[in-house]
This record gives sequence, structure tokens and C-alpha cells, in this order.
Amino acid sequence: MSRMHVVAAFLAISTAQAAAAQVFVAEPSARPARGLWSLDLGLHVAQPVHEFGTQVDQAWGFGASVRHHFRWFSPLGLRGDFSFLNYGNERKRVPLSSTVNRVLVDMNTNNNIIVASAGPELALLRGPIRPYVYWFAGYSYFFTESTAGDDDGGSSFARTTNFHDGGLATGGGGGMRIPLKTRSTEISIDAGARFTNNGLRTYLTRGDIVDLPDGSLQFTPRQTVADFWQYHLGISFSRRR
Repeated sequence: MSRMHVVAAFLAISTAQAAAAQVFVAEPSARPARGLWSLDLGLHVAQPVHEFGTQVDQAWGFGASVRHHFRWFSPLGLRGDFSFLNYGNERKRVPLSSTVNRVLVDMNTNNNIIVASAGPELALLRGPIRPYVYWFAGYSYFFTESTAGDDDGGSSFARTTNFHDGGLATGGGGGMRIPLKTRSTEISIDAGARFTNNGLRTYLTRGDIVDLPDGSLQFTPRQTVADFWQYHLGISFSRRR
């Protein structure tokens, strides 16, 4: 029900904005003379829900979107989204090997999520506040990766994926853009939220890998429905072509 309420709220905002745009006009026409291409960049935070929320507190990361709104019906567009989220880190100082035990390195273990998706968007392209809603389908990839690097914070020289799982991701979201500059390239502040349905996933969290005395690893994977809300704040660049 919460997702339905969010979508309904954005649709209500869109309807109200359409009426307000008759008075507050930021562009001479709601329909661009050419197709509109846009690039969105932003910081993201994800809030796990239900079972996933009992295992993971929050995730932080970044994301990017590429959008195209059509010349023949400007409110309708297609978008592709990519986001990278980190939901836990573990750092240890360990010997380089069992024989080179006087050389210590930093071993970092990161728990991450990548989501790549695409789908339609409906948006208002005029006015001082421009709400939008969209739906998507794609792929989400949960993985735990360990790296080894030097003690000065330099780049890693060894890397391995310890555990991974992935599958279909679907959902919807919305937000609003506030234009700051209208020239050949338009710049806008972009803020919004989306809900991602990942279904059942198997993943690791901090402390789920144990180093055994014989050098082997012991994994304690968790399996839950791994849905989450994802919020973003960023900047959007648009240009007609």
C-alpha cells in the first residue's frame, strides 16, 4: 500500500503542477522542438525494508540515469538507470602470506549492490517545479568482494569476489526537478525516491566471513527478500537534439 500511496501522491502533484504551469511558465512551450536527452548524476541512500531491514541498516552510494523524451509526445520518455550501493565494510591488517608474515597489508571486505534497469517515464517539462514518475525492470547484483592493498591507502593489488547472487529487479519511483538554468543545456536539481523489488536473495553482511586456522574460509550466508527504498539527490543536465 505504501508504494501505491507514493505513486498516487506524485500523480496528484503532477496534476496540480499542470494547472500551476499555466501561470508560472519557465519555457515558451511544453513540447520541445526536438527530442530531449538528459543525464542525471546523484548521491543515493537505500533503506532496506521487512526481512532485509533486520539484516542491513542502510546502504550508501551513487547513481546515474540517461533519459530521452520524445519529440512527438514530450511528457513520455525512456530512461536507463545504474546505481552502486555499499551496505557494509570490514577492514583488517593481515600478513601478506603465511611465509611472508612480517609484511602486513590492508584487507578490505565490501558488501555491495549494483542495480541496472530501464523503463518509461512521465514528466512535466515546463514550470518552476517539474514532477515525474517512472517504472522499471532490470537486474540487481549482490556481491561481497575482498581486496588487499598497501598500508598507505594506495590502490589494491589483489581482488576477489567471495560471494554473489543476482536476479530480476522491478519497481517504480518518482521525484521532482527544479531548473536552475535554461540555455542550450539546462541544469536542474533532481530529488526523488524509488522502490526496488529484488525478490529472494542470498547475501553476506559484515562478519559473515570467518578466517579459519587452516587458511580456509567459513561463510554464513543470509537469505531473505531483499527489497529496499532508494532515495537520491543530484543534478540533471538536459539538451535538445
